[in-house]
Amino acid sequence: MTSSPTRPLPARVAPLPGESLISLVRRTSRAMGYESPRRLVALLANEGQLPPHLNELVPGLVLDHLAALLRQSTKVLSSLAVHCYAPALVLVPKKKHKPRICDSKTTLRYFTSSGPICPLCLEQDAIPHERLLWSFRPLSVCTKHGHLLAGRCPKCARPLRWDRQDVSRCACGGLLNNANRITVSSYGVDLAKRYHEILLGEFSPLSEMSPATCFWWAGQLAAAAAKTPAWLADLATRLDLEASTNVNTNAWLAAVEILVDWPQRFEDFLDEFQRIDKHKTTSTGVGRRFGTLLRQAARLDDMGYAATGEVLRRYLLERYDGGHLSSKVCLFAKPKDRATLDRQSCIPQTKAAEILGLRHGAIAPLIERGILTGRLHPAGANGRSVGLVLKQSVNALQSDLKTALDVKTAASRLGIGHHAVLELIHRGVLPRVLRTAKGWQIPRGSLAELESVCRRLPPGEFSDPGWLSLRQATRQFGPEGLTIGGLVEFIMTGEVSARMADPSRYLNGIVVSQDDLASLAPTVRNRRSQVNGYPLHQLAHILFPDRPIKPTVLKKWIARGYLKARRVGRARVVSSGEVERFRSEYCLADEACRMLGVSRSTLSRWEVEGRIRPVYGKCVTPGAGFSMYRRGDLTRLARRRSPRRGK
Repeated sequence: MTSSPTRPLPARVAPLPGESLISLVRRTSRAMGYESPRRLVALLANEGQLPPHLNELVPGLVLDHLAALLRQSTKVLSSLAVHCYAPALVLVPKKKHKPRICDSKTTLRYFTSSGPICPLCLEQDAIPHERLLWSFRPLSVCTKHGHLLAGRCPKCARPLRWDRQDVSRCACGGLLNNANRITVSSYGVDLAKRYHEILLGEFSPLSEMSPATCFWWAGQLAAAAAKTPAWLADLATRLDLEASTNVNTNAWLAAVEILVDWPQRFEDFLDEFQRIDKHKTTSTGVGRRFGTLLRQAARLDDMGYAATGEVLRRYLLERYDGGHLSSKVCLFAKPKDRATLDRQSCIPQTKAAEILGLRHGAIAPLIERGILTGRLHPAGANGRSVGLVLKQSVNALQSDLKTALDVKTAASRLGIGHHAVLELIHRGVLPRVLRTAKGWQIPRGSLAELESVCRRLPPGEFSDPGWLSLRQATRQFGPEGLTIGGLVEFIMTGEVSARMADPSRYLNGIVVSQDDLASLAPTVRNRRSQVNGYPLHQLAHILFPDRPIKPTVLKKWIARGYLKARRVGRARVVSSGEVERFRSEYCLADEACRMLGVSRSTLSRWEVEGRIRPVYGKCVTPGAGFSMYRRGDLTRLARRRSPRRGK
């Protein structure tokens, strides 16, 4: 059946506890005098196809021939290969029998082809040998000594090769006992031990989940954690591994930590994971926010393992705020799961608009104003957004709208005109007001708040000296920009003293202090100007407070492009932003002298000599009574003069 070996068979080399198959082959080939294990492995080439790594060797002719070469039974050799862990690693449906062989996908997922070692174990071994679990990806820590496994030679920094003759030396001759020994905290060692316990069936973090399911789900969590830098950084800090480990090592430790503290730790991780920017930023679908975790949990559901799917469904219903949940989400595709969507605490914007009778675009402003509770996220161009609204806030607003008043009824109740009511709405004096297909809807609670302010006012009389009714106040101070809405705001904030002269007339029964209004008149005027802009006759007095100018001068500046204005009827109005820009770009002679550190006579002489040229002045504008300069010209001139001063 097999060809005889080219060298005499040595005494049988006994396997050591936990030893890997390649380690036994290495020790046997050394006893037979081969300079490399490859020489012994080459004797198996004629018996069949060899696996990529000898630790993956399956039962068959090749294993039988190897057993003859090593003078071992095939059962013993199988216990040294990765297939001894097949029942705990190969994922199969719940009711199927546990497999006896690890398929290639399982082997690649959980075992590395290189040969990481624990330097301290090799140093303490009576017979140095490699352990099979050292190549197990989740176990990157030696649980005996609390050190990270070393995967590279300390001398040449290359990955350790499986075919080296001496397990304690690299192919370059470097002594592996000198590898850097990175200590892991006791908490990190405990996490690593959990993997070993799951592998042996001594610990099951998820109820009714097989060890294979736990390892498979841990692999998916590790892949997700590797894409969440903030989560790994927090774990590395707690394990004192900031600069010592690679991403995969930390990711596997993060995965088992999530499993141990299931499901609380998993939900905390999802809070962080769904905030990570994915590769497509123009869409915010549920699946993209959670990577492939939803599909992987749905796969486990189909195989009969429901623990992960149940936690994810509950999380999505209670805490996910990044978009709409529907039966298109794989976890809610089944009828029994689709029914749970009715229990979600948040609903999409479209559903909220349908309940409230509003257009779809009206929900986002309501969330921004605080009328509805929810979260919005940008979705593509054109200002589109996606998000969820708290169902409870929608129901509360719907209840308010059922008893809401229209503008005409509210005006009659407040004793003012409907235009004044609209002003109160736009100023925000009446909160939680909505514009629906039926027009403005004013909740009774909004009116009740304003009415309570009126009821708390002290009594007064219309005939009291120094007190004006609201109508008299707007007539007297209307030219300054005072309106009914502004008066009500001043009364509610306490900036204007008010009394109630006739409660039956509601707002029109209020009298206000004339002195308070007189002191607030400049403030009212400035507010109106900042919002509506400045007419030229007013701007001429305030553009340069120390130097009033004529409106005709402003017209010249507008014609030359120094100042921008817009037409409002027959008048020209300059916005407050344009006034600030103009002041930051231009200045008059007094400020120019301060910037240059010269006198007025020197500045005038420099104009005549042409050293500085004003944008408006006697030398450039016929009939000009003063000069205006560009600040940039003054700054450049001041820089040219500074070296001369130093000399």
